[in-house]
Amino acid sequence: MAAKERPAWQLPAGVSRGTWDYVNDASIATEYDRFHSEHPLLKLDQEIIASVVPSQPHRSDGEKRIAIDFGCGTGRSLIPLASSGWNVVGVDLSREMLREYGVRAHALGLDHSCGKVYANMAQLNGFQDQIADAIFCMYSSLGMVQGRENRRSFLGHVFRLLRADGVFLVHVHNRGTWFQDPGGIVRAIKDRIRSYRDPTWEYGDRIYPYRGLPTMFLHIFSEKELISDLRSAGLHVRDLLRLNRESSQIAKGTWFPYLQCGGFIAVCVKSAPRVRGGAAPLGRGI
Repeated sequence: MAAKERPAWQLPAGVSRGTWDYVNDASIATEYDRFHSEHPLLKLDQEIIASVVPSQPHRSDGEKRIAIDFGCGTGRSLIPLASSGWNVVGVDLSREMLREYGVRAHALGLDHSCGKVYANMAQLNGFQDQIADAIFCMYSSLGMVQGRENRRSFLGHVFRLLRADGVFLVHVHNRGTWFQDPGGIVRAIKDRIRSYRDPTWEYGDRIYPYRGLPTMFLHIFSEKELISDLRSAGLHVRDLLRLNRESSQIAKGTWFPYLQCGGFIAVCVKSAPRVRGGAAPLGRGI
């Protein structure tokens, strides 16, 4: 049976029909870098990663640091780290994406540092505990997981895989911007009503045509929902970076961020930072 012909009841946990079609479309992977080359977020999130993770590729015990990227695509978050001496692992449900990532690593002579794992983000029991110094889930890969229970399951795995001094970076889109879109208020109201009536639908879910696929799925978050999901897994938000509407830079001093921000990048750790006088503030720049 061809991958795309798999019936709905056989789809992996957290994988919608639209996502399954996406990860099994070879052209999505082969054209991925070209299609997204002009998106400013791809440059911004790499700058943020570089500013957060240690530049030294070795831990104090002499072992090489390890980074894991869930929804790694063609490896854009991992290749720079591998080039600097890290060991990296790309995880994706698209065999074609992993193939493209492997081609890039091979062309740069990084095969020895770049691992590949075909896996579903909601089902990661095969990964060893406390193995990663850095974990990434960028470009709204978390939003491609259908069902809050499945997204929280993934974040629980992140907590388990992360070393005590490790860091987790995750990007999601902000649904508050819907209210600025034409017809956005009506759509948001209908979406909310549907979430009450349909047990398979959550407020923030979207299904839309994308690159020839008729039913692409993406869950879009509120800031409150993102923080709640991270904390439910035991992850502490060290920094919450609110992005501008175009996701081209970090928004500073934004009025009504719920309506203005295009998305968020959360920088998370396993232990709450010790701050005199109360909890660590959210929204600090890096």
